Amino acid sequence: MRLFRAAVAVVIVFAVSLMFAVGGQAKVTLKPQPINFGHDKCKRCMMKIKSPYFSAEVGNPETGKVYKFDDIGCAVMWLYHDCHFGWANKALVWVTDAKTGKWLNARDACWVDGMMTPMHFGLGAFKKGETDKKCLSWNEAKKLLLERGIRKEKMMMKKMPKMFKMKLKKMCVLK
Repeated sequence: MRLFRAAVAVVIVFAVSLMFAVGGQAKVTLKPQPINFGHDKCKRCMMKIKSPYFSAEVGNPETGKVYKFDDIGCAVMWLYHDCHFGWANKALVWVTDAKTGKWLNARDACWVDGMMTPMHFGLGAFKKGETDKKCLSWNEAKKLLLERGIRKEKMMMKKMPKMFKMKLKKMCVLK
């Protein structure tokens, strides 16, 4: 029994040593997680996620944790404006296709303005080549979402400053 325990200990030490020798930490494979529509809540606005055609998720490459959102606008505001995470530019961002509900990499999607989205940010994603509407790139979409979000946020701050500040404290805590 002692020999078995010693062998197990050697294997564990070897595996940990190999992990640190190869890059300091284990590689995390990130992919979109299933959403329980009507039950899961948006990390930013805390509303229940209801639409399978405008949902988004953000994956933290450092921890492997995935965060869910009801609108790509909430995801972009949370990731690039509200919380100031050091890993934001390395994050994986997925969005559901506005036509099929299938997951797309947000950076590779065709972004179409003028859509009716859950939080009224107005952008929907399509697989490239699947729509005849004018496509915006990810950078154009992100810029537009941030402009709209900041404008909405200023309005909210005027109307409900205490509630918004409390919500901001909660939404940037990563659990």
